[in-house]
Amino acid sequence: MAAVTVNGTSQPVDGDHGAAPDPIGRAQRWSLGMVLATFSIFLVVMGGQFAIASLAGLAGAPVLSKLREAIPVNAHEAEDLLAAKQGELKWRESGESAIDSGLARLLIAESLPADAKTRAHLVSAAVIDLKQGLLATPLSGRGWARLAYGLAALEGWSPAAQTALQFSIAAAPFEPSLTPFRLRMGFQAWPTLDARGRAAVLQQVRYAAKLDLRALAALAGEEHASPVVRVALRDDPHVLAAFERLRAKSENTR
Repeated sequence: MAAVTVNGTSQPVDGDHGAAPDPIGRAQRWSLGMVLATFSIFLVVMGGQFAIASLAGLAGAPVLSKLREAIPVNAHEAEDLLAAKQGELKWRESGESAIDSGLARLLIAESLPADAKTRAHLVSAAVIDLKQGLLATPLSGRGWARLAYGLAALEGWSPAAQTALQFSIAAAPFEPSLTPFRLRMGFQAWPTLDARGRAAVLQQVRYAAKLDLRALAALAGEEHASPVVRVALRDDPHVLAAFERLRAKSENTR
């Protein structure tokens, strides 16, 4: 490589042609181009998979919408939801889709007779789905609540089921759509709960009293849980008195 003097300074030139040297080089440019091309193909493929997964999951959207509005769904709708979410999971891993898949299995199991052989199998599969989903979305109050329900259905209010219920409340303590469901489980699990578990249920009782005291009174009557509600509301005598009136009125109309 020769050098020429320009304005008093020496600058390198390439060979006899006087061309400036290539700082990257042909081989490096080719490698960089291959990397960029491969990355572009990767983005296209991933975008396509995302689109396919999204389309697969659309079939379950109407069922999920009904569930969010506390509208009951039948077994066929639950099967549609399960098929949609399983189709979505074939194309991409999704914690929410796995949780929805577990929910669908629980709904199908609930539609079967209590002594049906496939019921326990469905609940077990639902628990697997829910655990998988919660690994990806550990702050899903909905996922933990469904896992608590599934575990309780399989093994009663075991320590694992109680922990799942507590995690659900801790993850989303002020979630109106989950509160009645979690309270029903909390009332049923009350005799086995430790102090921390009971404190979590009492918090849900106080929140439920603010949301809809009449609905809380009805649920407490169904689950024979008025003593639990009284403990939760003892520091709010006005709300407690209103609860007692609603319970008395309910008892008198029987």
